[in-house]
Amino acid sequence: MIRYALAAVICVLGLAGLAGCASAPVAPAPLPWQDQAFEYSPALVTVGKNELFRADPELTALLASPRVQEMTTPQRLKHLLALIFGEDRQRFGYAAGHSTTAAETWRNGRGDCLSLTVMTYSAARVLGMAVQTQEVRAPAVFDRRGQLDVVNQHVNVMFLRAHRDLRDAEARDVVVDFDPDFASRRPGSPLTEDGLLARYYNNVAAEHLGKGRRALAYAHFKAAIEADPSYAAPYGNLAVLYRDAGLLAQAEELLHRAIALADTADVPLHTLHQLLMEQGRTAEAQRFARRIEAGRARDPYHWIGMGLRHLNDGEIRQAIGALETAKELTSGFDEIHRYLALAYARNGEPTKARDELARVASMTGDARLVSKLKRKLRDMPQ
Repeated sequence: MIRYALAAVICVLGLAGLAGCASAPVAPAPLPWQDQAFEYSPALVTVGKNELFRADPELTALLASPRVQEMTTPQRLKHLLALIFGEDRQRFGYAAGHSTTAAETWRNGRGDCLSLTVMTYSAARVLGMAVQTQEVRAPAVFDRRGQLDVVNQHVNVMFLRAHRDLRDAEARDVVVDFDPDFASRRPGSPLTEDGLLARYYNNVAAEHLGKGRRALAYAHFKAAIEADPSYAAPYGNLAVLYRDAGLLAQAEELLHRAIALADTADVPLHTLHQLLMEQGRTAEAQRFARRIEAGRARDPYHWIGMGLRHLNDGEIRQAIGALETAKELTSGFDEIHRYLALAYARNGEPTKARDELARVASMTGDARLVSKLKRKLRDMPQ
């Protein structure tokens, strides 16, 4: 598999109830909808699937020319990347906390990683290329915004059989990733268009909730669940809305749904723990607290995320400790060695930093990546 890392962006946005990719079956019991309490109307959701994925007419015209249509698949991919992102891969900037449709993202020249994923996927459809969007597990990065805890997740695009090396007759897949720091060579979970639509609605709902627009938040969380009932995040996020409205029993039911659906359920577990503590149900809350701690101890992504937070805060020794724990729990995570190389270099341990870079080189075979990392370490202030 080939990977291109493009302009750095933060990934899919959610709230305190946001969870990971879903794979468990949906429970058959009816959901505790509260349409009347939140003045629900389907008309509040103004973007449908067609609007989300419709490419801007200007971009469509650029991609539909006879010259482009006659290109081979690898040539089309190269042309698409240059057209959208520029030769330096920096044309589109990052816009946090606001997901947009494919056409809006093109016109704005910026977007979060969901927006960039949707735009790239839509452009690939115009070109008639075989493309798959996917959700990639990455360290959870939390951000406090007012009274809301925002957690970022990650999506990217895989172009199928889009690269052919002259030395290798077999065509290979190409992953286009929008965050070089969190880029991983491991495959993600494939997303359908309905899955992407659900994530878009969830992000829009999160933005409305953060701004106190409860009716719009409710309508979009509901639309997200209806678009993809197996997606855990909107259940937990809707629970936050219910909790704030005093609908505690209904919020608890939704959190249990989110926990059952999520591959990694730290966030809804944490929200449920808070909810139980607020009600004085201490013994029940402690049971979930122990479950959270046990899950974190054996979760490499928890330790990677902790290591990155310590790095960002300048706490280098703590970062090394967390990243070394992650390394002990994993095999084949080249990003851990990248982070450790950076941490060792900042800690004045160049030999260990070079050892980690050698591991990156042996694992990835990506000479350009290793060269870039070496330059980054060399340019660091001593």
